[in-house]
Amino acid sequence: MAKLVAAGFATTKRSVQRDLNTLSAAFPIVSDTRTIPYGWSWATDAAAFDLPAMDAATALTLQLVEKFMPALLPPTVRDHLAPQFARAQQFLRTGQGSGARRWRDCIRVVPREMPLLPPKYDAAAVRVVYESLFEGNRFTCRYRARGASDESVKTMEVNPLGLVVRGNLTYLVCTLWQYEDIRQLVLHRISHATRLDRPAKRPRGFDLDEYIRSGEFQYPEGPMIRLEARFTKEAAAHLYETPLSTDQTLRCAGPEHIEVNATVPHSAQLEWWLLGFGEAVVVLGPQSLRGRLEREVRQTAMQYTFEIAAGA
Repeated sequence: MAKLVAAGFATTKRSVQRDLNTLSAAFPIVSDTRTIPYGWSWATDAAAFDLPAMDAATALTLQLVEKFMPALLPPTVRDHLAPQFARAQQFLRTGQGSGARRWRDCIRVVPREMPLLPPKYDAAAVRVVYESLFEGNRFTCRYRARGASDESVKTMEVNPLGLVVRGNLTYLVCTLWQYEDIRQLVLHRISHATRLDRPAKRPRGFDLDEYIRSGEFQYPEGPMIRLEARFTKEAAAHLYETPLSTDQTLRCAGPEHIEVNATVPHSAQLEWWLLGFGEAVVVLGPQSLRGRLEREVRQTAMQYTFEIAAGA
């Protein structure tokens, strides 16, 4: 009634009750008569219907959202869209919108890195996290740090600020208790979460995009460096279309090699990327990075030498 009045429709509570009774005869609206006043809701198992009817573009959009964006939607929104997802699937299954159905069947997302199975989540805790972030409230939970025993699980009050999906892991960016230093909690290590009727507070000047751009999710180990590396032509081919930086330069270094120069952050991610090319790349500079990779390669070679000698 309050929402109708706010929208400019003068009414009374009794009128709304009569209207709900009338509408329930034609639509899947149900009432909970266990307490007074009665609660009214849309039936959870109701089939979706559309005004206007669903078209191919809407059905395709809903299918792609359901398939590729589940981690980005709060549970309340997913619940709200569940009948629409089912209606979209039915719409495309019955042969309507053949172009949209063909597009859906022709699109896939393949990870560039080694595919790993997703971790196991506490579904009830994840729902509390999403709903707290969606509504702007704090929550309490138990959190298990990586490698920690069950006895060292901590109970904490969390002030949620944002979610970041990286590969098959989801990180909650937050602060804890009354502190303002920004923390990251991996979502699958959260359990026994309880919503609090306390508003979340955003630290002054905090911006999620700026936080990500600062390198927090690249595990920075040092400042920006000028990377100099010699790649085989095959290994460097993708850098012509997807450069490392805006100031990247590529120079022919003989019949089989390309020399790459680019300003990049010195991070563990950079080192893993370079090591992944194996013998197809040699880092020329800076010396600090070259030295770290030399030690890594030597240690790896020693491991294989030890295993071969032990097997012999």
